Amino acid sequence: MAPTMTRQITYSEQHLSLTKVKKPAVEKMRRDRINTSIEQLKSLLGPEFLLQKPDSKQEKADILEMTVYFLSRQQQAGSSSTVAANGGYSHCVQEAVSFLLQCEVKTQSHSRLLSHFQSLQTSSQHSQAPRSLSPLGSPVHQATTKGVLRPISHPLWRPW
Repeated sequence: MAPTMTRQITYSEQHLSLTKVKKPAVEKMRRDRINTSIEQLKSLLGPEFLLQKPDSKQEKADILEMTVYFLSRQQQAGSSSTVAANGGYSHCVQEAVSFLLQCEVKTQSHSRLLSHFQSLQTSSQHSQAPRSLSPLGSPVHQATTKGVLRPISHPLWRPW
């Protein structure tokens, strides 16, 4: 039994020495990745950073704070553009409905189109997002306009 104990001790000593060698190398690679990413952020935020702190030394924490500030401003601007897009969509639907109401030609497709736009108009008033962006005659639109998703009658084509 003595030889197996020495073999286990030798193995654990070798493992410990390998860990001592690998750990600093792994830590150095991790720090290098962090520093490279921070340098990339600094180059991306260059003009923005100079506006905030023109004569200061750029520390890592400052670069990260500026990134958070910049991204939060971008996110706020994105949400305001979404509101503007939804407003434009609603306005377009209103214009289409008013045009169709003024039109003297009354066909089945005219009435279907008018009812489709009116349903979109009422749904966009309840929620700012449009309910369905699918074309009027599409199977997806027909399946979702009833309120319940029902299977499409014809099978879907699959390449396999």
